[in-house]
Amino acid sequence: MSVPDLQATDFAEFFTSVWSRPPFAWQQALAERVLGGDAVGSPWPEAIALPTASGKTACMDVAVFALAAQAPRLATGQTITAPRRVFFVVDRRVIVDEAYERAKKLAEKLEGAKEGILKRVADNLRQIAHGETIGFDKKELLPLAVHALRGGMYRSEAWARNPLQPTIVASTVDQIGSRLLFRAYGRGSGTWPIYAGLVANDSLILLDEAHCAQPFLQTLRAVGRFQTWAEEPLRRCFHPVVMSATPPVDIEDRFEDTSKEPLDPDHPLGRRQRASKLARLRPVKNATRNRATNTMAKVLAEAAQNLVDEERRTIVVFVNRVATARETHRLLTADCEGEVVLLTGRMRPVDKDAVVQRLKDMKLQSDCSESRVLTEPIIVVATQTLEVGADLDFDGLVTECASLDALRQRFGRLNRMGRPIEARAVILGPADQNGTAADGPEKKKPKQKDDDPVYGSALAATWSWLNERKNENGEVDFGIASLDRQLQGESLNELNAPSPDAPVMLPAHVDCWAQTAPQPSPSPDVALFLHGPREGAADVQVCWRADLDLTNEETRKHALESLSLCPPSSSETLPVPIYVFKRWLVEKDAEDSSADVEGLHATTDTDEIDSSIVAHPVIRWRGAETNLKDVTTKPGDIRPGDVIVIPAAHPGSQNPPGDLPPDSDLDVGDRAYRLTRAKPILRLHPELVKAWPEDVAAKTAACELLKDLGRKYEDDPEAVADAVHDFLSELSEPLPERWSW
Repeated sequence: MSVPDLQATDFAEFFTSVWSRPPFAWQQALAERVLGGDAVGSPWPEAIALPTASGKTACMDVAVFALAAQAPRLATGQTITAPRRVFFVVDRRVIVDEAYERAKKLAEKLEGAKEGILKRVADNLRQIAHGETIGFDKKELLPLAVHALRGGMYRSEAWARNPLQPTIVASTVDQIGSRLLFRAYGRGSGTWPIYAGLVANDSLILLDEAHCAQPFLQTLRAVGRFQTWAEEPLRRCFHPVVMSATPPVDIEDRFEDTSKEPLDPDHPLGRRQRASKLARLRPVKNATRNRATNTMAKVLAEAAQNLVDEERRTIVVFVNRVATARETHRLLTADCEGEVVLLTGRMRPVDKDAVVQRLKDMKLQSDCSESRVLTEPIIVVATQTLEVGADLDFDGLVTECASLDALRQRFGRLNRMGRPIEARAVILGPADQNGTAADGPEKKKPKQKDDDPVYGSALAATWSWLNERKNENGEVDFGIASLDRQLQGESLNELNAPSPDAPVMLPAHVDCWAQTAPQPSPSPDVALFLHGPREGAADVQVCWRADLDLTNEETRKHALESLSLCPPSSSETLPVPIYVFKRWLVEKDAEDSSADVEGLHATTDTDEIDSSIVAHPVIRWRGAETNLKDVTTKPGDIRPGDVIVIPAAHPGSQNPPGDLPPDSDLDVGDRAYRLTRAKPILRLHPELVKAWPEDVAAKTAACELLKDLGRKYEDDPEAVADAVHDFLSELSEPLPERWSW
C-alpha cells in the first residue's frame, strides 16, 4: 500500500489536531531539526535547555511524528533511523504518571483517527509496526503503544513484546537504568538481554530534569561511547537527551528557544517567563542546632499565613527537613482556617498518589489555575519531593533557603502559567548564614563548618548571592526572565547543589553485565551507575497488616502463611531512616532530621540501642525464605534495606514513624496488591472487616461469616465454601467508590 509522505511543515497541523492549539515556535523548530536528519548533524540535540513550564513533554510528540515520517523508507528497503521507542525518564513518581497520561491521550487520538493528518500519521506508524510494505490488519496493530514503568505499581512487560512497535514508555531511572545494564529490577535473568537490547537500540531517552539524575546521565553517555566500539555497528539509534533549564556545562549541542515568543507578553510562553515573582529575603535568628526545627517551623507557618489574601488563596511551603515539614504542618493545622496538606517522601506511595490526586481535584493543577475559584485558602507543606513534582500552580510561596538550582525548581510551582496576579514569595535563611545578624552590608565568606548536609556550601553561597542582589525592599525577582538576566555571565558551580558522579564505566563492567546466565559473582552493582555513591543513613521499608498476631509460635505461623498469600509490596511500604525506626521500635523519640533527597538521610544521631532491650515483635520479610526466625523483638536485628511488617495492633501504630494522611488506613495490603500485580485480592479477617465503610452492605454478612470460622470449617468444609461463595456474590454488588479503588 502507498505510504503518505510527511514533512516538517506538517507538524503544526498534526500537533494542533491532537491538542487543539498550535505548537510553540521551539516545538516546531525542534521538529524541523529532527526531521532534517544528517543535514544538521545528530538529529536530536544532547540537551534541550528550556525553563520550567515550557511544554517540554511535547518532545514525545516530535519523536512520534519524526518516526511516522520515515515510513516511506520501508518501500525502498532503507533503514528506519528514527527511534521506535521513546523513554521519558524522571526520578519522580508523579511526573512519570503525568507523562504517561499525556502520551496515552496522544495514542488514543491516533488510534481513533478517521481522516486528516492524524490518520496519515497513524497509518504510517502501523506500517512501521508491521515492518513490511504489504497490507496490514488495522485491528491488530496499534499506531502507538504507551506504557508506564515505576516502583509501586504493576509492571507490564508488553512494551518489550514487539521490537517493531512504535512505543512510549514513561518510567524512572531505576526501572530503565537497570534494564539498560542487563539487571532489570524485579525480573528474571532470562529477559535481561532482551530489555537491554530494546533500551539501548532504536531508542530515544528523554531524561527530564537531569540535575536530579546526574550519575544516570553520565552512564547513558558512557553506554553511547561503548556502542561505537563495535567492529560492525548495528546502525540502530541511541539518543540520550537531557531536558533541563540548567544542563551540564560540558554539553555543547544544546537546543534553545531562539524565537521571540518568550518575550511576547501576549503569548503563553511570554506570560510564563516574563511573570514577576518577587521574593522577600528574611533572615531567621536562632534557627540552628537544637532550636532549628521549632524556630524555622514557626516562622514558615507565620510567613505562609501572611501571604494569604483575597487574591492569593493557594500557598506552597517548601522546607529542607522532614521534621520541619511536620512541625510546620502541625502549626498551620492548628491556626489556619483553610485546608492544610502535608506532602513528604516519608509517605507510602498509595497515600502520596491519593494526596496529589486530591490536590488536583481541588483544581490546583496548572491547566485549572486560571479558572479556579476557592472559598478557603489551601496551604501545601512539602519537602524536596515536590520540587520537580506534580504540575501544580500556586499563588504564593514560602521556602527555606537552599541551593540556587533547588530554589529555581521550587519557584517553578509559583504562578506557573503566568497569570495576571501579584505572585509573592518569602525565602528564609539563618541570620548568621551570611555572617551577619541581619541585613548589614558586611558579608563574610561562608565557613566550611556551616556546610549543609544536603546542599553543601551552596546553601550559604546562594544566601549570600541573593543578599547581594536584593533591591531596597529586600526582594529578589525569581521570575524566569528576570533571573536569567541576573545570572548572565555568572558561574553556577558554587551556587548549585553538589551532585555525585557515577563510577567510570570500564569494559570489564560491560563484560560482566552481559553475562546473565549464569550471572557472574561478583557482579558490579548497577545502583552505583544509576545514582552514584550514597551517603547517610539507609532506610528500612515499613508496612502494617491488621490480620497478624505475633503473640505466640502458633499465631506467628498463621501470620507468615497470611503474608505469603498477600506479600508486602512497594506501594504500601513507608521509607523510614533506620535510626528513626529503631528508636520508634523501643518507644523512644527520634526526630527525623533527614532531607527528602534520595540517598541523603543525614543525621548526627549516633545513639546505639541497648542490645538488651526487648521490643514488641515484628517480621523481617525476606520473601519465600521468611521463617519463624525472622520474627524478632531485637532492634539490633534490623538491617538497612529490610522490609518490616508490623501488626496493626502494635502499641506504636497509633503514632507511626512516617506521614500517613488522617483518613488513611494502616493496612492497605489489598489495594497495594492490586496496584502492584494487577490482580484483585480480598482478605477476610475480623480486624479488616471492622475498617470497612459502614455503607458496604455486606459488612454485617462478613462479620457473621467470620464468627467461629475455624470450628465451622472443621465441622463442614463444604458448607463453609458455599457460605463464602454466597458472600462474595453479595459483595459483588455496587460498592462505594472510595472503597472499591
